[in-house]
Amino acid sequence: MSSKPDSQISQVEGCDFTTDELQQFHRYFRYAWPDHLSNAPLASKIDHFSTHEASLDPLRLRSWLRTMGIDDEPEPTPQQQLYARFDAFDFTTAPGFNELLTTVYTPSGETNKHDIDERMEKAKIQYYSSRVEPIDHEQYRRYKEESKPKPVCPYQHLWEKEKEAAANNSRFEHVKIIDLADYPDGCLTADTLDAIGRGVEEAVDAQYHALAIMRTPTDDAVFLPALDASTPDSALAALRAILRLEIALRKLNAAKPVVVFANGSVDPTALGIVRATAETVLSDNFCLQPSASRFLTAIHSWANLAQTPLGTAEYVLCHPDISLRGSEWQGALALGRGFIGHRSFANAMERILLAASCPPPQTRSAIGQACLVESAYPGPCKVTVWKDEIARYFAPLAQGRKEGAGDAETRLAGLVESLRSVGKPWADRYAAFTDSAEQMKKRAVWIAALEAARNLEYSQVLALEYNLAKAVLSDRYDAAEKASELVDAAIADGPSIADILGVGEPEQQQQPPQQPPQPDALQVEIPGECPFAKMYRKNPQRFQHIDLKSISDHRPLNLGNQTQ
Repeated sequence: MSSKPDSQISQVEGCDFTTDELQQFHRYFRYAWPDHLSNAPLASKIDHFSTHEASLDPLRLRSWLRTMGIDDEPEPTPQQQLYARFDAFDFTTAPGFNELLTTVYTPSGETNKHDIDERMEKAKIQYYSSRVEPIDHEQYRRYKEESKPKPVCPYQHLWEKEKEAAANNSRFEHVKIIDLADYPDGCLTADTLDAIGRGVEEAVDAQYHALAIMRTPTDDAVFLPALDASTPDSALAALRAILRLEIALRKLNAAKPVVVFANGSVDPTALGIVRATAETVLSDNFCLQPSASRFLTAIHSWANLAQTPLGTAEYVLCHPDISLRGSEWQGALALGRGFIGHRSFANAMERILLAASCPPPQTRSAIGQACLVESAYPGPCKVTVWKDEIARYFAPLAQGRKEGAGDAETRLAGLVESLRSVGKPWADRYAAFTDSAEQMKKRAVWIAALEAARNLEYSQVLALEYNLAKAVLSDRYDAAEKASELVDAAIADGPSIADILGVGEPEQQQQPPQQPPQPDALQVEIPGECPFAKMYRKNPQRFQHIDLKSISDHRPLNLGNQTQ
C-alpha cells in the first residue's frame, strides 16, 4: 500500500495547507525578529527566515497570511515613508510647537471640530516642514483620504474600541501634571493631601501654562477615595489638609487653568478637589457615591448650585442611595466642562493636554474649545426627571427659618410626612432614612448648614465646614441639640479659617514684628544738604525768633550782587 504523500488538515473546511507548511508558517509567525527587521517588508523577512531557519515558499506564505487576515503590504514608497515619519513625529515634545496652538484655538471660541482638526493639521505641517523636512500639505491630505480604511459596518465606530497608546504625561512640559496614581492607595490622609498640595505649588511656576489632575491608567475604578476617618483626629487633620488644598487650587485657578480629568468614582468627602475648578472633564465611569460620612464637605459648592431649581442640593444630599453620574453632573447641575466616553478618554485627554500647552492668554480658551470638541452627549439626567417633585417636596427644605418654614428638624419632618402621603414606591424608598435617628439628625444638620452657607462668604463657609465637623466628631456631641443651634455655634464661636489652617498664630499677630535699629535722625549726614537746613534740623530752637512764613513770602535775596 502506497504511503500518503502530504497529509492535509481536514478539520478546517477550505484549508489546503499541509501540516508541514502550517508548522513552518507558525514558526515564521512566532519568530523573534531583530530590531532592524521588526517593521521590514515581507520580502526581507522571508529572506532572513529562509537563511537562518527554514526555506519557505513566498507565494504559499502570502496565501496563508491572507487566509489569516494579515495584510501583505508592499514596500512603502519614499512618499509613504515621509508621511509615516510625519505621523509618528511627537509634536507634544517639539520645542516651540505650542506657540502655533494660538492659530488652532482662536480667541473667538469656535468649537467646530472639523475646522479645529484642519487647523491643527496645518500647524503640524507648518512646523514639520520648517524644522524637520518639507512636506506638501495638499498631497498629504489626498494620501490620507485615499488610504483611509473603509469600515465594514456603518456603525463600526460605536462598538470598535479606539486604539490607545500608552500614556506619557511627561511630554507636556508646559502643563504641570498631578497623577493621583503616584500617591498611596486607599483613603486620603493628611500627608497625601499635603503632598498633592506641594505639586499645586510647583504649578505656580511660569514654565507651566496649566495644571492637570488625573489618574492613570484611565480605567481605574476609583478617582478620589474618601478622607481618612479612622479616628476623629485623623479625620480633622485630613479635613484641614483638603481645605488647604482646595484654597490652593482655587487661588491657582484664578491665575491659570486647572483641569481635572475625573474618570472614576469620587467620594463626597473629596468633592472639594473636583469643585475647585470649572474645567472638569468627566467620563461615563465618573460617579459620586452617596455620602457615608458623618460630616458634610464642599458645603459652599452644594449651597450655591447654579442653574438648578431650589431644593436640588437638599434632594441629592438627603437621598438615601442616589449616585450622581456624568449625565447629572454635567446636565442638571451644570458642573462639568465636558463628557467623554471611557473608550476614547485617554486619546481625548492627550488632545486636551496639548491644548493646555497653548500660551497665555489663550490657554483657558483653548482648553474650553478642546473640551467641547471632544465631548459627547452624556445621556439622560435622572435629576431632571424629578424636577417637579423637587420643586414640590424639597424646595421647602431650602426656604429657611427667615421665610417662616421652621427649623431644620421641622422642615425635614414635613418632608417625610409629605412623602409618606404620596403612596408611591419611590417616595417610600426615599423616606426610608427616617428609620434611623442618626440619619435624620445628620440630614437636619446638613440642611441647616446649607441654609447658613447661602448667606456667608467663602472663607466663612470653610470655617463652618471644619467647625461643624469638629463638633459632630467630638465626644461631647449632643444628638439632642437642635441642628440650627449647632450650626450657629460653629459660626459664632468657632475659629476662623486662618486660625484653623495655621495661617499666623493669634499671639504672633498681636505682637508687631521687631524692626532693625534705626539711626538717630538728628545725626544722619545728608549729602548736599544746605548748612542752614542742617542747623535747623538739629536745633530748631535757634530759629524761633525768625518768622519763617514771612520769609517764604518774599523772593530770596541775590547775595551775589551785594558789595562788601
